[in-house]
Amino acid sequence: MAENIMIDKVIGESGASNSNATSQSQSVQSKAKKQRKKRSVAWEYFDQIIDPEGNQKGVCKHCKREYFADSKDNGTKSLLTHMAKCLKMPLDVAKSQSKLGFNPIPGGNKGDVVVVPWKFDQEQCRKALCRMVIVDELPFSFVEKEGFMNFMKVAQPFF
Repeated sequence: MAENIMIDKVIGESGASNSNATSQSQSVQSKAKKQRKKRSVAWEYFDQIIDPEGNQKGVCKHCKREYFADSKDNGTKSLLTHMAKCLKMPLDVAKSQSKLGFNPIPGGNKGDVVVVPWKFDQEQCRKALCRMVIVDELPFSFVEKEGFMNFMKVAQPFF
């Protein structure tokens, strides 16, 4: 502020108008106060706080863990690393992309496949399970056992 006043006096003594000097000093002050926009993707998943010691931190919106996130000292690397590991973070599945499945080519060599779009279908899954129980002559209680349940959680969590 003292520097701006000194500039005004020097310009005023040289014969320049005071209104021009005042507008220049105001533009210098407004640039100093303006904060930069947060550009990191991490800030969509973290809240920005300042702890009692004056450190800037990011708090995960899902698990509430705190990480240092000062733009000059720490950056957002720790926030981005946490995003990849956080167990409570919802999975971002791109709706525009379809999943791919591999179907064997009828009459082709062993291992020949064709790539087709795939979508989970609960009804088809149930029919395939019923067919497996019937063809392999498995007891109906087979699907209630712990091993089969764990296998299905890994193979298809939606089932």
